[in-house]
Amino acid sequence: MKTSDPRFELIRRCRDGQATAEELAELEDSLREDVGFRKAYVQYANIDVALIAVSKAITFPIETNKPSGRSPWLSWRPLSAAAAGIMIGLFCTSLVFGFVAQRVKAVKRIPLEVFDHGFEDTKQEIDDGMPRRSGQWGVDSAVVVGTENGVRPLEGKQMLRLEPIPREKKVKNHASRVYHVLDLGSLPTDAISIDTEVKVTASFYSSKSELCSRYLIRAVALSEPPSKATRDFWSKTENDDVVSMSQRFDSVPGESNWQRFSLKMPLPRGSKTLVFILGAVPPENASENAFVHYLDDVQVTLLTPQGIQP
Repeated sequence: MKTSDPRFELIRRCRDGQATAEELAELEDSLREDVGFRKAYVQYANIDVALIAVSKAITFPIETNKPSGRSPWLSWRPLSAAAAGIMIGLFCTSLVFGFVAQRVKAVKRIPLEVFDHGFEDTKQEIDDGMPRRSGQWGVDSAVVVGTENGVRPLEGKQMLRLEPIPREKKVKNHASRVYHVLDLGSLPTDAISIDTEVKVTASFYSSKSELCSRYLIRAVALSEPPSKATRDFWSKTENDDVVSMSQRFDSVPGESNWQRFSLKMPLPRGSKTLVFILGAVPPENASENAFVHYLDDVQVTLLTPQGIQP
C-alpha cells in the first residue's frame, strides 16, 4: 500500500519485529486516537499478508494434468492462499494491537496544564517572541480569532491564526512560530524518572488544504526555573546539558480538516522548565508565497513507564 503517512513505516517495523518499545507505544497512541488510521492499519496488514501468500502460491504452481494421490486440501490454490492470508492478517493484527495495548497500559500519563490551551481567554496578553514567564503565550506573528473564512475552531469559540512571515523580512527563521513555557518545579519529586518522556500534541489547519503544508514541534528541557531559563534562551539550546528535540510534519493534501501531530522527547531528571515551540514552515521554494495557518487544542503529557516487561 502506497502512502505518504510516515506512520505506515512504523507499522512495517512493528510487523517485522524491528520496532522499539517507544515505537510500539507511539503506534498504540495513533491507533487509539485516530479511527481512520486504525482502519487503514487493519487494511494494510491484511493486504500485506495476503500478497505474500499469493506470491508464494504462484511460485509453486500445482500441476493439474497428472493424477495425484494427495488429499484435496493439499492442492492449495492461490486464491485460497490469499483468503487464508487475509485471515492470518486479521489474526496477526489482533495479536499486535493487543500486545501494544497491553504495553501502553503500563505507562502512566500525567497531563500537564497548558495555559489557555484552546486560546479562549480574550483578556490574555500575548508576548512578541519568547514569553518572559510561564503560563503565557508568545508568538512571532499571530492573533486569536473566531470562525473565519470557513474555518471553525477545533474546540471552543476561538483559535490562533498564524500569519506568514514576509520573505523580505530579515530574520533567521521565516517559520511563523508560537512559544510556551511550562514550570515543572511544582511536579512531585518522583514524577520524572529515568525513562520519563514528555509528549507535545497540537492541531493545525491550513487555509490552503489543497497544498501540502509543513509544521514543526520542538521541545526544550532546562534545569533552571522559568525566570532564568528564558534569559538568553537560544544560546542555551546549544549547551550539551540541555535536552532538545525537533520534528517536522507534512499535512495530507486535499484534507479540509484539522490535522493533529505529536512529538515525544525524553525528559531528564532535574528538569524545571519545558519550553515548546509550534509553527508553520513556509514553502521551500522561495517563489511560492507562504499562507495562513491555524492552531488549536495544544496538550502536553508526561509519560512514565510503570514496570514494562520485555
